[in-house]
Amino acid sequence: MAALNNASIVGILPEEIGDITTLTTLELTGNPNLTGNIPHRLTNTQLITLDLHDNAFYGEIPDFGSFEWPLTVDLSGNRLNGSRPLDRIWTMKYLQKLNLGRNDFEGEIPDRFFDNMTQLVQLDLSNNRFNGTLPTLTMIKYLQTLDMSNNRFTGTLPNLTAIPSLLSVDLSRNNLSGTLPALTKNLQTLNLSRNAFSGSVLLSFGFNGRLNTTPSVVDLSHNQLTAALDSWNSSQLGTLQELYLDFNLITGTLNIGELSSRGLLRTKSTSSSGLLRVLSVMNNTIDKVVYDGVNIEEVTTVFRLGGNPYCNVPDTNDGTRCFCKQICFNSVPMSDDNKRKVVIIAVVSTVTSLLVILVSLAALMHRNRRYKRYLQLQVQQKFEEFEVKPTIFPYNQLRTATRDFHPDMKLGQGAYGAVYKGILQNGSVVAVKQLFGKTSQGIDEFLNEVVLLTGMKHRNLVNLKGCCIREQQRLLVYEYVDNHDIDHVLLSAGPNKALLSWPTRLKICLGVARGLHYLHALAHPRIIHRDIKASNVLLAQNYETKIADFGLAFLFPDEESYVLTKHVAGTKGYLAPEYASYGQLSDKVDVFSFGVLCLEVVSGRRNIDEKLPPNQMYLSKWAWELHRVGNLMDLVDSTMSLQDEEKQEVQRVINIALLCIQNVAEERPTMERVVAMLQGDSESETLVLKPGNEEYLDTMRLRADVGMSSTTGLATVTEDLEESASFMNLSRRGASGRSDDGFLFPTATLELSDVRVR
Repeated sequence: MAALNNASIVGILPEEIGDITTLTTLELTGNPNLTGNIPHRLTNTQLITLDLHDNAFYGEIPDFGSFEWPLTVDLSGNRLNGSRPLDRIWTMKYLQKLNLGRNDFEGEIPDRFFDNMTQLVQLDLSNNRFNGTLPTLTMIKYLQTLDMSNNRFTGTLPNLTAIPSLLSVDLSRNNLSGTLPALTKNLQTLNLSRNAFSGSVLLSFGFNGRLNTTPSVVDLSHNQLTAALDSWNSSQLGTLQELYLDFNLITGTLNIGELSSRGLLRTKSTSSSGLLRVLSVMNNTIDKVVYDGVNIEEVTTVFRLGGNPYCNVPDTNDGTRCFCKQICFNSVPMSDDNKRKVVIIAVVSTVTSLLVILVSLAALMHRNRRYKRYLQLQVQQKFEEFEVKPTIFPYNQLRTATRDFHPDMKLGQGAYGAVYKGILQNGSVVAVKQLFGKTSQGIDEFLNEVVLLTGMKHRNLVNLKGCCIREQQRLLVYEYVDNHDIDHVLLSAGPNKALLSWPTRLKICLGVARGLHYLHALAHPRIIHRDIKASNVLLAQNYETKIADFGLAFLFPDEESYVLTKHVAGTKGYLAPEYASYGQLSDKVDVFSFGVLCLEVVSGRRNIDEKLPPNQMYLSKWAWELHRVGNLMDLVDSTMSLQDEEKQEVQRVINIALLCIQNVAEERPTMERVVAMLQGDSESETLVLKPGNEEYLDTMRLRADVGMSSTTGLATVTEDLEESASFMNLSRRGASGRSDDGFLFPTATLELSDVRVR
């Protein structure tokens, strides 16, 4: 037996450990600097328990298929990856416990994959990127715990009644849909939250009678389940202790008095574990709660009711029983006269309110119908001019798909808006960008630009599917890319950071280059992105790159000077000096940003990192210094293991990146040339060093980066740079928007109609 837990072990686990053929237990857990591959020679041992959770192992799983004795494997919390991660496991028919949670596995699991693992008791594949439909598990007769949460499984939930031993099921945070299926009678905990299940859940409790006994804890929140609480037969609550139905479509009256009369509520004088402990129905449409005959002060069952019409504003000040601002019961009985007065006042008020509401609704519906007809006519007339016809999504459809733009559905936020995951009624997944603020842009102009962007199809661009127009609000609907972005996958610290091989990193750089080449030279009209950065490059399956947010500058035209603007689009560290300082725009601005991004991909770090020593803080400046002293390979990510021929490729890509970040725009290559050099179709150009006064220009660029959001800061930078305008071959231009050498300034009209590619 070998056990070293939380021992701060650094390095790799040597293959020689597999030479200890009598080894039965290996526990090395909680060592974030213990990395490398799991030794394949461990298959030569007699392991019964292999516990390597919460380390930094990557690569494939050893093949333990020859073991003919019970085996427990816990490899959770590592960086293991691959699209077919379980190929080494399916022959392990004596496997009892398998935990591969919190890794980087992806891909589909074959339907009958687990048929051979008849001895399996615990299965945990949570927090990965598995997709496709759930596999059949009916052959695992002894399975007790199943956790496949936080993946990307789709389709319906298979029948689990054939597994009588099943005690706990967690399939939350997937994209499962359909109605709730039959489940095993011994189930104790069930978590199906944050999916897209639909249908009725409470016609008779127990999922329409499909459960022989009721689990103790059931979480069905964040789905699309319907139920009328008026028809709830509380006698079927059974042993249920906690029920979560938040963010569904539950309606009707919650009769707490009836629950109390059946002895199902916990009170200060009872402590039975079989009584209801929590009932959470927040954010539904429950309009009434009945407390008849209930001494609420004695009840300890927690009722979470916030976000329903019954409650005004969610408030926890009423104690732990009723989470809403409204008083939970009437402690002062009314006299008969007072009751009659209340009834009369209520009737008069109700009739008056109904009349006002009906008149208002009629006017609103008439206005909406006229507006929709007007909008449809405009859309039809506009789309008749083009072959490309984007989809116009109804606002309510997107609101439902994103669960009313709930924070849990939020994927990220950029300069132009927040992006939400949306699940449409047909089960397809989209990304919905809710543009910030209101725009004065007309419908005709907006549709023009949407049509243009929708027509831009390239494998390395995020596909725009359509849009939504709601008065002054604009929403864009994109294809859903489900593998995060470069910043999250490669540059972030902690367990999310992936250990990518050199071929994968080269593929990423080449994909971005091809996408930019399309925008600069092949798209019509040609587009300058203006904000190429790690978080704007998404990674699809097999690390295929997708450039996001291209063309959004059209929807937010600058109203500032052509030369100096308060809102220079871009991100600190990626800005070309002529753009950051003067607002001088050309395709070479994107080339510069691409060069910085390439250096990030090669080095595995962000372009500005204040935690590093001063000479390494700014990646571009450090790269130039390493080039000057001839030590460029010191820039390479230390987690990469490179072959000799790969080292030459890395050196070539770094040189291409340095060509792209020349201080003078004319010295940078076009993206067409960059693609050719990355593919090896063209030899790399001779590297041109930055112009003579490097220190001064570095200072100016950094000042522009830091002060780009400040008008005063930009003006100061400009005044300083004017003293050396001849040195940088820059000068301030007139209001025409075009410089003498053909560059274009950042006006929406010029970007759309006449981007000149150098």
